[in-house]
Amino acid sequence: TISLSIGCSDMVTKNVLVRKLAAVETLGSASVICSDKTGTLTEGKMTLVNMWSGGVAYDVEGKGFDPTVGGIAREGTSKDAGGDMGVRSALLAALLCCNTTLSKVKDPETGEEKWEPKGNSSEAPLVVAARKIGFDEGITKEYKRVLEIPFSSSRKMMLTVTDVSGRSELCKGGMPLPEGTQLLSVCKGAPNFILDFCTEQLMQDGS
Repeated sequence: TISLSIGCSDMVTKNVLVRKLAAVETLGSASVICSDKTGTLTEGKMTLVNMWSGGVAYDVEGKGFDPTVGGIAREGTSKDAGGDMGVRSALLAALLCCNTTLSKVKDPETGEEKWEPKGNSSEAPLVVAARKIGFDEGITKEYKRVLEIPFSSSRKMMLTVTDVSGRSELCKGGMPLPEGTQLLSVCKGAPNFILDFCTEQLMQDGS
């Protein structure tokens, strides 16, 4: 204890605050210290970089929240795939299960306009990716949400039910809907939880 106290005293002279003596002992046995400060090593902006839909893998280009930068291409190619049925279906479904919005705001200090999401930080990358392929902010207003079960730490997922009655496809260029479909349930969350409930998957040809 005396040794640790002396160590604390030495660290205080170097502007290091130690709340617990045991922490000094732990710190003394550390050989590597890794640190990160948002804004220095990272931007604090989650970005969608890859997606998989309809049996096809895609690369999502662009960083940050600006939807006008980058696009979506099939993995290993540079050809725009924003019109692929799997991409449009997956990203619209994601929007139907999101409450986050994306808009331009003016920085009060610099006066510069920048894109900024409002809502859940984990939903922001999905919204940005959807805007990259042309889905505008008002697209979800065309789909009436009937039910929402918010994300919970116990269920590890969020679920929404949307009215799609009268539609033959999810969206323009999207997956076909069986005749008479009235409601669409979209669920997003931890993959290991979601996959346990899956019995079918959408293929590239819409089957």
